[in-house]
Amino acid sequence: MLLLGAADLLADATYEGGRSVVGPFLGALGASAVARAGGLLAASALLGEAPDPHALLPLAAELEGHADNAAPALLGGFQIAVRRDDGSYLCMGFPPPPGLRAVLFVPRQELPTAEARRVLPDQVPRADAVYNVGRAALLAAALASGRLEHLREATRDRLHQPYRASLFPALMPLMEAAQEAGALGAYLSGAGPTVCALARGGEQRIAAAMREAARRLGVEGEAIVTEPTARGAHLVAVED
Repeated sequence: MLLLGAADLLADATYEGGRSVVGPFLGALGASAVARAGGLLAASALLGEAPDPHALLPLAAELEGHADNAAPALLGGFQIAVRRDDGSYLCMGFPPPPGLRAVLFVPRQELPTAEARRVLPDQVPRADAVYNVGRAALLAAALASGRLEHLREATRDRLHQPYRASLFPALMPLMEAAQEAGALGAYLSGAGPTVCALARGGEQRIAAAMREAARRLGVEGEAIVTEPTARGAHLVAVED
């Protein structure tokens, strides 16, 4: 409990004026998970313990409420995290394919996660569930094998984007602009409103296309080109 409390305090310290010093605070980019992963590592060091990312994962998931963002923040790379029936977590990961980049369009508008969840139906058609299960498996296989030509199909969705587009009407036009500019695939990041386009080349062209589409739609925001990393949260230095 002491470790959790210290980690939460250190994570809170990474936010200044409603913005995160570790990355964009708004837009479903996992900034809270990054902050809490850093907080757990720092708290472990302050308590004289050798940080073990795998051992810290259940604590990070408890702070976050799930392991979806906590696992890659702590372990790096692409992570598939599931919770077993006994409450423990199982993670399998793999490094990002060489040269893969992410082009993010981060709108300035807020889209609270609670509001984004409210628009989702309690039940979905079986065909839509089957559609997404298949593409989730395809996404993992395409990324793990480097078969990035399949990302466009793998990022198609029927379970949340069609519903959340009602809250962020620019979603589909931004995705289409990215793909027309050469993106391998595009999707809503988390609950939104950030749109992520995956690419291996032409990232600036894709970013420009997303900015232009947003301008035409009257949506303010910024385009960021970044890349996934195989390394998770780690200590840079420990000072007395």
